[in-house]
Amino acid sequence: MSHTLSREIAMKRLYAETVGGMETMEDAIEQSEREMLSDEDALFSDRLYEGVHAHLAEIDEEISAHAKDWSIGRIAKVDLSILRLAVYELLYEKGIPVGATVNEAVELGKEFGGEKSAGFINGVLGAVAKVH
Repeated sequence: MSHTLSREIAMKRLYAETVGGMETMEDAIEQSEREMLSDEDALFSDRLYEGVHAHLAEIDEEISAHAKDWSIGRIAKVDLSILRLAVYELLYEKGIPVGATVNEAVELGKEFGGEKSAGFINGVLGAVAKVH
């Protein structure tokens, strides 16, 4: 199972939807190596993406509460997409170890975010994990 690629694809879908709407999201899916996922991993990726949407208000509240001095609107869109995905996992995917969720999110931040993304993501998720 490749939960790493599953998370990456879910994050890309969230990001594309945030910045460009449905057309951009479909392009992101086509370019995302989704065909490399097993059926189980594709279902996991879809569950993450759909779970973020189902709980978006609660997820954004958690991010806002733990991203000191950062409103949701000020957080870089890629960082926000990664945080939303990881906070969903922390709150609603109880079978996944906290360390795995945080580590995967930090790695996504290193690969797709800015220079300070990984540290910011790690800090916010560490704070969320402490209270949940």
